[in-house]
Amino acid sequence: MSRLKYALIGHGRRGAAHLSTAATLKDTFDIVAVCDAHPESAAAGAAKLGVKAYTDVRKLVDEISPDVCDVVVPAPLHHVVSCYLSRRGIPHNVETGLAPTLGLMDMMIADAAENGVKLQTSENFPFVPVEQFVCKLIEEGVIGEVHKCHRLFSTTGYHGLAAIRCRMNAAPKAVSSIGHTMPVTPYVDRAKRDFNRENLEFYAVDFENGGLGIAMVGNKNGCLGRNKLVGFETCGERGTIITNGNQSASGGETVNVCTDEDIALRDGKAQTYEFQRTYSESGTLRRIYVELPPSLGGTVEWVNPYEHTTLPENGISLATMLDGIARAVREDTQPLWTGEMGRADQEMVIAAHRSIRTNRQPIQLPLTPDSAEEDAFDRDFEAQFGVHPRENIEKALQVNFKAR
Repeated sequence: MSRLKYALIGHGRRGAAHLSTAATLKDTFDIVAVCDAHPESAAAGAAKLGVKAYTDVRKLVDEISPDVCDVVVPAPLHHVVSCYLSRRGIPHNVETGLAPTLGLMDMMIADAAENGVKLQTSENFPFVPVEQFVCKLIEEGVIGEVHKCHRLFSTTGYHGLAAIRCRMNAAPKAVSSIGHTMPVTPYVDRAKRDFNRENLEFYAVDFENGGLGIAMVGNKNGCLGRNKLVGFETCGERGTIITNGNQSASGGETVNVCTDEDIALRDGKAQTYEFQRTYSESGTLRRIYVELPPSLGGTVEWVNPYEHTTLPENGISLATMLDGIARAVREDTQPLWTGEMGRADQEMVIAAHRSIRTNRQPIQLPLTPDSAEEDAFDRDFEAQFGVHPRENIEKALQVNFKAR
């Protein structure tokens, strides 16, 4: 099959990163259009690649007939764009989180299934090179069976929960959570987000295999002198893997693991083995590896499939996701991170919030939509946009993406 016609819908901060990454995948995509509700933003993105700019999704679909769309609009609009594209038969990748409520996610998944459309959630975190390498170490049994994971981080929980779910290789069955909110002096962080309050949430996730995942999150990002609180520890029966826990950070990762001799003669004191990296002459990441004793598997490595591009290490995960939806379309296979998987990530976050509201009681999974949560979203959406978010998808799309 020739290159897929790719259209970006939503050229904001994240959308610009998606567009530049798609542009590096020259054998995969023929970028044909950029769409944004704001004409200046659409024009700026389109001008980068000499393609057509749109402010109306419907017009884009009618005129271009893209093979795949990449949806990077604000989260409350994810279901509007996704359901419209499904009903038009267009495969698409949707940024995280998949949607703000369970009912909206179910609507997106159902529309895609009913129309035979590939729907992928752009959950990048498990496809960060270090994350892929960690999962390879676990799959090869380097640290033994994994029973605990804890991640301390500064922002949204579903990324870390997705990564924990990969490490545990099991379905979550219950979530308990503690929440705290305090006022702070108003400030704007480097992502241009306004803060006047600081949240702290502590999730405990029980898995069907008896494992436990812990995630601690809050809107800090090192602002106001706070500790950045980043770190990821994965505990197996024979050892531990330590990584930074931040999607954009690299370096300092270790496997701390015991040989049989360490167990028998050194009281279970683990040896530390650092992750190593090699690079091409142009400075592109070539591989990540660790040198272990022969009894623990010897050299274990992850090889970068994008060495031929100019992508930095922190751009590889997004390239993997975009390639994932392209491969699903070309080969008629499942996307790398399906809509159902995106729902499972958000489900844990929603369960954590329900636990906070019920005085830290465990919330059993899977969840069903809660009418109060759904109605609250609908009221807010209608107040903001003047149209119901579900009753008429095309009308909801029209008020947000207008031809100008």
